[in-house]
Amino acid sequence: MISIKKVYFLLVVLLFFSCMEPNDEGLWSVDQISVFSTKGFCRNVSVEENIAYVASGQAGVQIWDLETGQVLHEYLGYSQDGSYIEFDDISIVKRDGANNLIFVTESNKKVKVFFFDDSSDFIYRNEIMSDRTKDYVSFPTAGGGFTMYVADNDDGLKWGTYRSDTTTIFNLEIINWMPTAGGEVSTDGKPLGIDSNGENLVAMAVDQLGVEFYNLIFNQSIENASGEPVFLSRFDLDGNAEQVKLVDSGAYISVDDFGAYFIKNESILSGEGAVVHFAEGLTVDHISVKDDIAVLSIGSKGIALYDVSDIQNPKAKGIFDVGYAYKTEFWNGHILICTRSGLKTAKINS
Repeated sequence: MISIKKVYFLLVVLLFFSCMEPNDEGLWSVDQISVFSTKGFCRNVSVEENIAYVASGQAGVQIWDLETGQVLHEYLGYSQDGSYIEFDDISIVKRDGANNLIFVTESNKKVKVFFFDDSSDFIYRNEIMSDRTKDYVSFPTAGGGFTMYVADNDDGLKWGTYRSDTTTIFNLEIINWMPTAGGEVSTDGKPLGIDSNGENLVAMAVDQLGVEFYNLIFNQSIENASGEPVFLSRFDLDGNAEQVKLVDSGAYISVDDFGAYFIKNESILSGEGAVVHFAEGLTVDHISVKDDIAVLSIGSKGIALYDVSDIQNPKAKGIFDVGYAYKTEFWNGHILICTRSGLKTAKINS
């Protein structure tokens, strides 16, 4: 006959092992759809409709049709003054479809401007901004130009409005993009990432000094004037602020080994107030947000998903090994994931 003590002991053992089972209640899932082999590390992607413009490290600039999964163009280098120059290590590629431009940045170098249209010509124009460019955002202007805001790791926040300028030398037509306005706002931090809503706000991640916000002040007397950034507020965060993402309700900040933060608009405007800290213990390099879903790129561990429907209480929805993830971008109901093994497309089941 089994004694009461033995029965009690068995119950305790069963309870112990049951507690060791993972609790996956409420977790989301990720279905990988496809992998586009970019050869080099896929570090960054810019999407225009169904076309992806990819920074593929030492494999240069690549242009992919996301619907067919076919690479349309690959550029390992470019022609300049009769010479062919190979790219070193592409870190950022962004598209300006309104002006038929592609912006290309190699690590810690100036921004190169290329003409690119339906003819697939990839024509070098000139370099803009400055060395030690870490990140940038740009917006077409009504006058047929563009405005760019740059996180410069040496000097701070740089900005400029550019227009196309054509000159003829010895019957040779030379087209450059020249500044019509611009400037620099110094900071004590070391800028790493930048974002803007293109209307009234710029946000910049400044490494150990947290995140800074700038108002955009427009001179209404100047036609097609760009917004001049004027310092608004700063938040000192734990860890190293690397990237910032502006959304309608506020800003998400990636702070490397200290996870992520959210700062609401009211706090940004006043320069004070509580911030939301989440994903503690994760190394967060980048955050993408759409609706109530936040996708955190966490390097060698892949991506982490969070339900941010209640931003005061973000809920972890799982970590998914999709390869070494640099950045993500939402596209057509899917998520694009920049990884060392290529550009991946996946679907989040929330």
